[in-house]
Amino acid sequence: MEFFAKVWEGLSAFVANNVIRPFSTFGFLDVIDILLLAGMFFFLYRFAQKRRSTKLIIGVVLFFLIMYLVGTMEMVALDFVVGDLRQLGVIALLIIFQPELRAALEKIGGVKVFNFQHNHTDKTNISAHYVVESVSRAAQKLSLAGHGALIVIERKNSLDDYKHTGSVIDAVISPDMLCSIFYKGTALHDGAVIIRDGRIDSAACVLPMTSRVDIDSELGTRHRAAIGTTELTDAIVVVVSEETGNISLSKDGELQRGFTYSSLRAALKDILIPVENKPKKARGKSAKNAKSTKSAKPADKKKPESADGSTQDQP
Repeated sequence: MEFFAKVWEGLSAFVANNVIRPFSTFGFLDVIDILLLAGMFFFLYRFAQKRRSTKLIIGVVLFFLIMYLVGTMEMVALDFVVGDLRQLGVIALLIIFQPELRAALEKIGGVKVFNFQHNHTDKTNISAHYVVESVSRAAQKLSLAGHGALIVIERKNSLDDYKHTGSVIDAVISPDMLCSIFYKGTALHDGAVIIRDGRIDSAACVLPMTSRVDIDSELGTRHRAAIGTTELTDAIVVVVSEETGNISLSKDGELQRGFTYSSLRAALKDILIPVENKPKKARGKSAKNAKSTKSAKPADKKKPESADGSTQDQP
């Protein structure tokens, strides 16, 4: 009974000191404080939700709970061992969560604030439309020809780290230019193309691959690199499978598959072109036939559509 009495006393003291007493002087700043803390925890939850770190976080929480119970119940032997671990806890957490912390800081630090870095928000409407049309037509042609492709469209987050792994091109974007880069006989086909400010900035770039284990096992390195890049940045990535010709689009760490020329063009317009700059008839359209990798296997290879919406037979 003494054991349970000590546990109850510890819990009662904790509630009195950390729950009841703070509410006695509760004010407006406390509301702001709670909202900011809730926002931080929500961000951490969303960030860790799609990564293997979820189980690590649960383990860390359980470890700190055990530490608290050991101190409350005055277990001398365990408190002696856990006390040493407590002193190294912060350093251990930094080491354990190093990949996740790096990814979060890269995503936060990559945002252009006050236009100190390259300005990607001043693209003209014509340029955005031409990027959408060029990428959609190139994806269709590459799918028909059986060539793989990995096309990254930069937005607010800088892709300089990945750009430097490839070759700088700085060329005018066009469907033929993109197709020529990904032709199997060229030296630049094995890698990603980065599109910046409406131009082909670089090619043969190496992208980070996702560490997720819950995605379709049939996906290759291009698809994993697309998911990994959109997990770390706000870029949009278009993938053409070399094996099946399937066209996919990745955004915010999620991959949608089964696109045609028309549905890919509509999806890219929804993402890249502000609503106020779109024709009224084009607003609200999206790639409804795209399939999420979480819920579906790759669809059977469909006949790609031409620019006028008709289907073409595979060569």
